[in-house]
Amino acid sequence: MVAERDDGNDQSLNPEKDDSVSDGHLQKINEELYKRNFELAVKNKTLGLLRTLYEISTGTLEPEELSRQLTHEIRDALGLSVVSIFAVDIDGLYLYPIGLSVSNEIRESFSKIEDDFSLLHLQLAEDPITNLVVKVVRTGQANRDTNLSDLFIPYLNQKEVDKVRKEAGLQSFVVFPLIISGRPIGALVLSLDKKYSDLNSFTRESIESLVNVVAVAVDRAFIYVKLKFANSHLQELDKAKSEFMSIASHQLRTPLAGIMGYLSMIDAGDYGKTNPEQAPIIHDVLDATQRLIRMVNVFLNVTRIEAGRFVMNFTKVSFNTMIEDVYKVLKPTADKKGVKLTFKSIKTLPEVEVDADKIKDVILNFTDNAIKYSPEGKVEVWGEATKKTVIFHCKDTGVGIAKTEVDNLFAKFVRGSGIAQVDPSGSGLGLFIAKKVTEGHGGRVWAESPGEGKGSTFSFEIPIKADPEAKKNTEEFIARATKK
Repeated sequence: MVAERDDGNDQSLNPEKDDSVSDGHLQKINEELYKRNFELAVKNKTLGLLRTLYEISTGTLEPEELSRQLTHEIRDALGLSVVSIFAVDIDGLYLYPIGLSVSNEIRESFSKIEDDFSLLHLQLAEDPITNLVVKVVRTGQANRDTNLSDLFIPYLNQKEVDKVRKEAGLQSFVVFPLIISGRPIGALVLSLDKKYSDLNSFTRESIESLVNVVAVAVDRAFIYVKLKFANSHLQELDKAKSEFMSIASHQLRTPLAGIMGYLSMIDAGDYGKTNPEQAPIIHDVLDATQRLIRMVNVFLNVTRIEAGRFVMNFTKVSFNTMIEDVYKVLKPTADKKGVKLTFKSIKTLPEVEVDADKIKDVILNFTDNAIKYSPEGKVEVWGEATKKTVIFHCKDTGVGIAKTEVDNLFAKFVRGSGIAQVDPSGSGLGLFIAKKVTEGHGGRVWAESPGEGKGSTFSFEIPIKADPEAKKNTEEFIARATKK
């Protein structure tokens, strides 16, 4: 039997070489693990920062306060020396700072830096371009540099720039354009104590990932400012409109009352019997004048509501009697238009503590509308009671309401889509006033309809006893008016 030759090539019998290979392999594994762990740590840090920036952007909408918080959070999280945000002005002529955060070292060296920085305005139309922030915004391309003069001039002179470099330790900076839908709205400026290229790739990715978040946040803030300004302007216009309506309505009501009085007397024959040709004309003019007076009163009520002068004069009255009174007033109108108006009289309905005139107006509005918009149809009115409230219903077989329109019917100047075709003369304010009257009594109002062409039911519910809050408001208003 021939023995095998041991030439030393068997690795299992060469522990020294095996250990060397094993150590090298472990070192590579450790390096890879360190790299992966570092990458994971940076990504977790980036996600945490992005989440914080998002929370800031959703919780703050004033541009300056938003930018102050954003710059501070970015500088603190990434350990930067200076972070600033510039915005393009509304006319697109200037860049101006809206946020700045600096390290304690820089603040100690330049005690007035934040105050001075706030005064900085850079012309976007400058030619040639001397400031890098302007260049980045105009080109829409990010840029980085180690020449601090390109960033700070004309904000600082060369001597001051050298002082910043020496005392604050600034070595470079990077400027990112803030772009929304292809439109530059500003710039994000980061100043570093090292070259940007010396940052590891994960940190650079982290910095670049937050640019879009900042851009969206700043854009939302400026949209908020524009909407806030527009809303303020609309409120001023609405106030001017209300004042005009109030003045015009008051000026119209006096002469209309005189015209109405004389027309009523002529129609009644107080100035002599009218001939057959004149009578229908006078009657038509009288009806038109009554409609105009009702519309003037509607405008006056709207202005009182908006001015907070719409108060309730509470008295006790039979709820059933109020409905019956309106029924009697409108029955001739319904008969004339071929509408069958019926009233379910319920004598057991309780007395209610209300502003009788205003609640009657609501009942009148619902019933009159039902008659108008139910040509040759049926209208039914009735009341009911619970332990603490009374409810009025007005049901018709008229034009109905689209389901998409029901919720908006009680807003100002809103009319159903099919209503104008039947009667174009409405103001779109009657239901708005009805809602305010009902709410002023501590109640609610609503409408129901199976759909267009299928009729509708308008209802309101109010407390039997006067709402304490409504009574208190009335008493306070009267007290204020008495003092004046």
